[in-house]
Amino acid sequence: MDVLDRVGPGLLDVVRRDFMWLSWNTLLAWVPVVLALLVFRMRRGDRRVSRSPVWWAGVALFVLFLPNAPYVVTDLVHLRDDIRFVGDGPVVTTVLPVYGAFIVSGFLAYYLALAELGRYLDYVGLTRWRTPVTLGLHLLCAVGVFLGRWTRLNSWEPVVQPRGTFERMLLALTWSWAPVLIMAMLLATAVGHFVTRAVVEAAVAGVRSIVAGMKRAAVTTTPDDVPAR
Repeated sequence: MDVLDRVGPGLLDVVRRDFMWLSWNTLLAWVPVVLALLVFRMRRGDRRVSRSPVWWAGVALFVLFLPNAPYVVTDLVHLRDDIRFVGDGPVVTTVLPVYGAFIVSGFLAYYLALAELGRYLDYVGLTRWRTPVTLGLHLLCAVGVFLGRWTRLNSWEPVVQPRGTFERMLLALTWSWAPVLIMAMLLATAVGHFVTRAVVEAAVAGVRSIVAGMKRAAVTTTPDDVPAR
């Protein structure tokens, strides 16, 4: 801790400065994971219950909150202020680790939420829909992130203020720059998900390979003092 505090303003100083919005946005980013577990895993044993009105309401909430996960990448808008905050301090050891961990956390949440949905689609025999659904959610998230960042729309507003929310959405989506920004967010979301999935799945495969190797070694190892017959 003392070492961190001596590096420029310090990594901990940057964390303290950004603690409120970092914590809040991280919490929102992981809400879709919790919803995915509740909606797509806990109801897997009963398909009739899984497709009840309550289940569909859970799916709607999942879709509404899902953009909060890739939304974290837009918080790079705060980066300039934090660089000014550290002044002549080393940005690489103060500001960048905070933002790096924050963005990684958001895309990890996004990957886990979509992975849970994918497993549910496999379970109900809709495996062929995994890619179209994933791409569709990338696009919906890009629109959601655009509305959240540029119109400050919150995930719960379509539920509590549907009329006002619709008017704000319509106004924002008819802006001439809206398609460009949405396409940029679609690219960032898709690339972030692809990279996160590749890293996570490679790590999991590596761990499984090591565990399998250890098991094979344990099975094939024989004591040196086996008595001869």
